[in-house]
Amino acid sequence: MTKKMTLNLKGVVSPMDLLKCNACLTAMDPGDILEVILADEEVVNNLTTILLRSNDEILYRQHTRDSICIGIRKGPRQYDEFPLQL
Repeated sequence: MTKKMTLNLKGVVSPMDLLKCNACLTAMDPGDILEVILADEEVVNNLTTILLRSNDEILYRQHTRDSICIGIRKGPRQYDEFPLQL
């Protein structure tokens, strides 16, 4: 069953906001959805760049008056796709 979490990072300084987002995504299961709320457009751009290079999927990016919300679907873990061969 897909879980949805919200992570409000408004007011969290960079790079702590990116590290907290990464820690949250790492703890999630593939298919789960993380909604990240940020206030800084530059951090949003940095997070978008990181996500485009990962297995995770950006579902949406919504702007409000004082924040930007990004929806992220956790992708498959790399070790699930490429099992370690011994």
